[in-house]
Amino acid sequence: MNNREIAAVLFNICTMLSDQHGNPYRVRAYRRAARNILRARHSVAERARNGKPLGIPFLGTRLTKTITKLAVDGTCDVYEELLGELPTAEQTLMHVPGIGPKLAKRITADLKTEEAAELIERAATAGLQRVWGIGPKRARTIIASLAQSTAREAEAPYVSDGNVIYVQESFWNAERKNAA
Repeated sequence: MNNREIAAVLFNICTMLSDQHGNPYRVRAYRRAARNILRARHSVAERARNGKPLGIPFLGTRLTKTITKLAVDGTCDVYEELLGELPTAEQTLMHVPGIGPKLAKRITADLKTEEAAELIERAATAGLQRVWGIGPKRARTIIASLAQSTAREAEAPYVSDGNVIYVQESFWNAERKNAA
């Protein structure tokens, strides 16, 4: 991840925390960290991979660990927890580049859907251009990204059997053999 992508995730965390009326000092810390990462003249991800100090002022140990994990792995626990609390349609939209929590909420409210399955259908039929802040070019980009994400989900490498989800089909076959 580059500095802009890391800062975008931190700004998204900041927005979701403030929407939940979270601790204002924590919100301010994430916002300050995102701004300082944007100002940095060095690659934060490169420093994190090499195990060097990040070189960002005013970071606590917990925020440093979060940014390091985000820079190295591309995800962090705080962000995933906050995304998990959102409706599925907003979660799907948050994975589209350039869409933050406020725009995702506005899209789902205007399209009147909270389920990810209905999102693409309503976006294509009702028209994303009716949503304030979305023009024809951005609408095409969003619909293309949503179509790609649903195609990836359709090719999911897991098998569902009632309440159990097997990560690989070979595990499912082995379980069936053991049951027989």
